[in-house]
Amino acid sequence: MAKYITNFLNRIQTTEKCFLILIIFFPISLILGNLIINICFLLFFIIFLIDLSLDKNFSFIKDKIFLLLVIFFFSLLINLIFSFDPIISFPRVIKILAVISLVIFFKKMINKYENYFENILFGSWAILFSILIIDILFEIIFGFNTLGIKSYIPGRISSFFGNELIVGSFFLSFATIYIATIAKFSKTNVNFKLIVLIIFLIFLSFLIGERSNFIKFFLISIFLLFFFIKLSFKIKIFSSLIIFCILFLSLNYFQDIKYRYYKQQIKNFQAETKELNKADSQNMLIDTKDNIINFIKWTKYGAHYNAAYKIFLENPYFGVGIKHFRNESIKEKYRNEEYKWTDERNTTHPHQIHFEFLSETGLFGYIIFIIFITTSLYLSIKNYLIHKNLFQLVTILYVLVSILPLLPSGSFFSTYSSSLFWLNYAIMVSYIKKIKS
Repeated sequence: MAKYITNFLNRIQTTEKCFLILIIFFPISLILGNLIINICFLLFFIIFLIDLSLDKNFSFIKDKIFLLLVIFFFSLLINLIFSFDPIISFPRVIKILAVISLVIFFKKMINKYENYFENILFGSWAILFSILIIDILFEIIFGFNTLGIKSYIPGRISSFFGNELIVGSFFLSFATIYIATIAKFSKTNVNFKLIVLIIFLIFLSFLIGERSNFIKFFLISIFLLFFFIKLSFKIKIFSSLIIFCILFLSLNYFQDIKYRYYKQQIKNFQAETKELNKADSQNMLIDTKDNIINFIKWTKYGAHYNAAYKIFLENPYFGVGIKHFRNESIKEKYRNEEYKWTDERNTTHPHQIHFEFLSETGLFGYIIFIIFITTSLYLSIKNYLIHKNLFQLVTILYVLVSILPLLPSGSFFSTYSSSLFWLNYAIMVSYIKKIKS
């Protein structure tokens, strides 16, 4: 592997070497924190500018993805004009320039060195992700990770992230790429290996204890199981039964997990149904639209969503500005006694990507985002159906689950969450038909 990497590095330009090394170790920056992540994005931008000045190849300007990114960027610039405080919003808007440079350079590397680049980059990430898997398993068994870090919330895994309980989102982002990498490097029994791997990773994701990220990974995994893996339907059904049996046994064996996924939710339902004077407070079934709405009103996420929606109604066209939900939601006019946790409505972001765009960028920004993301997905899916690249498929699925409505999500504009999204987005669009110079 080392000789393979050395030979490849000797073939490519200096800027390409720098980009490759930086992108290989980028997952580590996600663990080290926002400062290191932002430094990496700055370096991506600098490398791109140096490469552009040396190579003088501007063919990417004709690329549809580049045009989409530019339109999205300019929509955010326009939003700055209407932001309640443009100075607060500006850093997150200007960072999109670094994102554009990352996407364009990633496309360049795929176009020029697809197989070599895949082998080195995704092979390196697979090694890093395997280390994370070992660390997660260690913490599940011993209650603390290999560095002695222990989660402060029972039923949640911290791994290398310490007090930031965000390993589930990291896992979601790289697990799908890990699956594609194993498929690429496997020479025999590929489909069987993938089924075993998917079952194992679903189990691990479940034990991490981040419910929303587990649901998202579960959806991706089931899609791959039934629509990508080439085995008989009976085997797929049998594999699904194994998955549900493992999850059921985990609920009964791991008490902290049982509380997080089951008992905590039972208490929520009991409290809500008692308030509604329901006869059977043990009933876990939500059989009416009113019950769904009432349960959402009971949760903290419901309070965040409602505050974001009311902010949108107050500022429907351009919102309050990026990074301003935290300052606006605390105002008394957004208090709503129908929501049990209305006093907890103030947070850094609404915890749902659609409410975030509506409240912070208004209809203008939201519509541009929807056009941007749906067009990107359309072009990527169209390309996948022709070329069948698994790396493109898994990142398409990641982007799709990232924009699911109602399920809680990280902030689209935060350093950590946005980095995971844009990394997967860059891989997804890099496989779209190559640009001819």
